[in-house]
Amino acid sequence: MFRIGDFSRIARVSARLLRFYDELGLFVPVHADEQTGYRFYAIEQLAELNRILVLKELGFNLDQVRDILRSKVDPAELRNMLVLRRNDVEQTLALEARRLQQIETRIAQLESDGALSEDDVIIRAEPEHEILSIRRTVSSFVAARGLILELRELARPVLPRGSAPALLGIAHSQQFEQDEIDVEFGFIVDDLSMSALSHAPSLALRTLERVERMAVCVRVGLPEDAHLVTAKVGRYLAASGESLAGPGREMFLKLPNPERMHESVVEMQFAIGLRAASAPGVSA
Repeated sequence: MFRIGDFSRIARVSARLLRFYDELGLFVPVHADEQTGYRFYAIEQLAELNRILVLKELGFNLDQVRDILRSKVDPAELRNMLVLRRNDVEQTLALEARRLQQIETRIAQLESDGALSEDDVIIRAEPEHEILSIRRTVSSFVAARGLILELRELARPVLPRGSAPALLGIAHSQQFEQDEIDVEFGFIVDDLSMSALSHAPSLALRTLERVERMAVCVRVGLPEDAHLVTAKVGRYLAASGESLAGPGREMFLKLPNPERMHESVVEMQFAIGLRAASAPGVSA
């Protein structure tokens, strides 16, 4: 038998992941010393561990992997499950291809015109999402970029290997204060199970509500220059008689590099609704 450290080196799987699988009851050692708590594994367990890793690579979540292993799914049923997974992946690739086309269109427009068009505000509904997020009040845009890095690191053990979920930023502050930014960054994870959160206790898994009317425009570049784009939303609201009706959101159309934020391509989203009546000359 091998202690967990040696077994992790042989299997090329981190000891932290082996402990996590043990806690879930997915892959348990053949022996655990009651006094020391040391875990011991047999070389014969490598085949079972490899099956788990292969199923994860194919896109099954840990609950599905557990069900497949426990129910001893036959090859025909496993094939049907893989066909469904293939369909999901094909749909994801088609969605990402459309998103890439949108990005290329925006870039081409910027290169030819130097700016996005005045009528580049789109009104649409935004569906409900589950997000894995971290929220904090930070003192600058630079600190906000550091929060993205922190989210990435904390979410790494939770997200499926090889996945690239969309990143969303939410500005919760009712007023804009550049040195006091109440911001939340989260990955959209509509199919993440609650059990996976045990490995990321610092993150929250919550539902982001559906918005019926969202004013949307695209920003390319630094958040410090966002006012050049948000002015378009302001002009739309002035013309339509509507007003802001919730926190602003920023959907990153490609994952940002905190060292190259000037290359960011961001869909800026503003929930809007009918403007409440107020007395002339009265302001908050």
